[in-house]
Amino acid sequence: MTQMTPEKIKEFFDDAAKSYSDAWKAQAEYYDDLVKRNGEAFTKLTDARIASFKEMTESKTFNQAFEANLGFEEKIREDLANLQEENTKAWESLVKDLQTIYTPAKAAPKAKAAPKAKAASKKAA
Repeated sequence: MTQMTPEKIKEFFDDAAKSYSDAWKAQAEYYDDLVKRNGEAFTKLTDARIASFKEMTESKTFNQAFEANLGFEEKIREDLANLQEENTKAWESLVKDLQTIYTPAKAAPKAKAAPKAKAASKKAA
């Protein structure tokens, strides 16, 4: 059994505080980047929608207006697919960072079989 000393308890709390701090920073950075990325993407999409509306109003025929709208729809599909891919990569990176933060650096040594258990197994044989 492990001896709990004041030094080990202090080390445990110091490690926990550092892990929580690192995790907080990683999550805050992720969410800041997420908001920026999504904000920029939707700003671009808004500008594209306004441009497509202008093209539609300047169109001389229904087909020209329809093509302007189709161009906008294609742009939306492409931009949203790219946004989803970027957001997924960022999420996977955050999960990997959090796993690194919360995974203990040192693996606990394997526990040896208790002497009583070995003696009991010998008696049974």
